[in-house]
Amino acid sequence: MHDLITIVKNLRRQGIIITLSSHMPNFSLGGEEFYDYSPNITEGDCGKRIMPGGDLNEKYCRFLDMIADFASACVDVEGEKIPMIFRPFHECNGDWFWWGKDHLTDEEYIDLFRYTVDYLMDQKGVDNLAVAYSPNGPAESAKEYLSRYPGDDYIDILGLDYYHDKPHKGDGFYHKLTSSFDVIDRIAEERGKITALTELGYRSLDTENGYFEGLAPMDNTVPDWFTQTLDAITSTESGKSLAYMLIWANFSDTQFWLPFATEDFRHEMCDDFVSFAEDPRIKMAPVFDLTGEV
Repeated sequence: MHDLITIVKNLRRQGIIITLSSHMPNFSLGGEEFYDYSPNITEGDCGKRIMPGGDLNEKYCRFLDMIADFASACVDVEGEKIPMIFRPFHECNGDWFWWGKDHLTDEEYIDLFRYTVDYLMDQKGVDNLAVAYSPNGPAESAKEYLSRYPGDDYIDILGLDYYHDKPHKGDGFYHKLTSSFDVIDRIAEERGKITALTELGYRSLDTENGYFEGLAPMDNTVPDWFTQTLDAITSTESGKSLAYMLIWANFSDTQFWLPFATEDFRHEMCDDFVSFAEDPRIKMAPVFDLTGEV
């Protein structure tokens, strides 16, 4: 945990927004230990058993205690707690996480979300986390988007996770993306919240050539995807009002969402990403050393 705290301190010093994407494990696995990040491992009735009265509640509270200890230890050079975004139970309207729609009812999900926030903030005294709600996109109506909403007292940021699957020109993705912003922006204006694109990415979804998700190593169908996406987002007032957008991460040279270059390889979308990053319509903070002591 010490290394992660050091990274947070350095990010804060550089003025970077810090988001804690809480990919919680399936608590029904691993015995007393915490299982690894476990998408698509949904058995064990985990979401019900970690609530008060359940046999896994004590284990879940130990996990939340680690989050509380981490948040409390993240202080800047002046001794002030570092503000961060806490984004638990994301993509809750999908079925690939144990907290998803096929595994918890709307009411059970809301109870779990509220219990988690209450435990951290009321019982553990955490006061430096802004909480994000981030269903999977598209958002077709306010009723649909708010179906698992924990309530205004629990949420600071209205987010959306939305991936462009098997992109090709004319597939309608950008229309759905911008219309989703319009839906969320109206809700945010009514409720006094801010909006964000909490996950975004180009997903080729090809398993035959050794990569699984993210950009293809070559022959991507929309090579100017980054600049096209920026054009779409900034084409509407609701898109311009987004507080931030987060493009997903690089895990290996066969599973990555951002183009990269090495001594022997330069991804075909690097130039487009550079144009995106240098566009005056957005602001990207430069990241320097993350591991040195503050």
